[in-house]
Amino acid sequence: MAIEIEIKQTRLFKAALTEEELCPAGLQTGHWNHAGVLDEGPDPGGRVVYDPRRPGRGCYVSAAPGEKERAALRQNLACTPRDLEVLYSLTERICKAWKTDRFEQDGASCRLSDIPRLKEEQRKGCQSFLSFMARQWEEHKEESPLITGAVFPLYLERETAERMREEDSLDFFAGFLERKQAVDCYYAKPSFFRHNNGVDVMGVYSVTEGVDTILPAQPFVPPLYHLYLQDFHLEDGDVTQWQAALGRTYTENGQMQFQTLGCVPFDRFARWAGLETRPRFDARHVRVCFDDLTGALDQG
Repeated sequence: MAIEIEIKQTRLFKAALTEEELCPAGLQTGHWNHAGVLDEGPDPGGRVVYDPRRPGRGCYVSAAPGEKERAALRQNLACTPRDLEVLYSLTERICKAWKTDRFEQDGASCRLSDIPRLKEEQRKGCQSFLSFMARQWEEHKEESPLITGAVFPLYLERETAERMREEDSLDFFAGFLERKQAVDCYYAKPSFFRHNNGVDVMGVYSVTEGVDTILPAQPFVPPLYHLYLQDFHLEDGDVTQWQAALGRTYTENGQMQFQTLGCVPFDRFARWAGLETRPRFDARHVRVCFDDLTGALDQG
């Protein structure tokens, strides 16, 4: 579910949108890669806009500087109160730039004067929707349900999912997203390679010395790959081999260089690194940082 907003410019002499309208001061922009992780800069289809001080789920804006005809905004639900503030402030900015007070929300015609009412209705709706989602997860016995954030996808632990059924769940949800997405980490995502025999598939995670990394405790095929990658059909059972590719960075003549140390089977690397005992990031991931990875290569 999502809030869908569309704004059209209808006047004869049309103004072009600027970067300031699409990403005002204090906000940041980027785009989601195929793992649902935020990368820098917009992509051709649009951009994610969010508040880096209070990251929630992010607002997706389908427009670029220079646009004169139409802008579309999408806010996934349930979202945080700050997400709603960002969504409607962007709506107001674009409407004012195009000298209109009208926009469509979910197919219904609205005016800028409706925004306070719409914002409060959506806030109440998010509170109810969180409780509904939590009940659905419980009824379907869904383990580690996935929530996409502005910066990272998050797999919820059982106690986190259960907490969303309580009366103050929206405040808890907002705080949870802010805490988890405030970290400055590399989010490791797997690459896949098919063997020349056309059957076997190898999945590879990259780990680099000195880099604070969010890494799965056990390797898996991220479900968002099926959403973001065309014709992607791999499931966990299709991967016949998992590897950890180890590397390090160093400076030479003032230039950053990368050295590949080697690859090891992921299960062997996990035992060496003690991944199951590392601090949890979410239900499926841990946070790690290694000063020296050569020991992993020496394990038999």
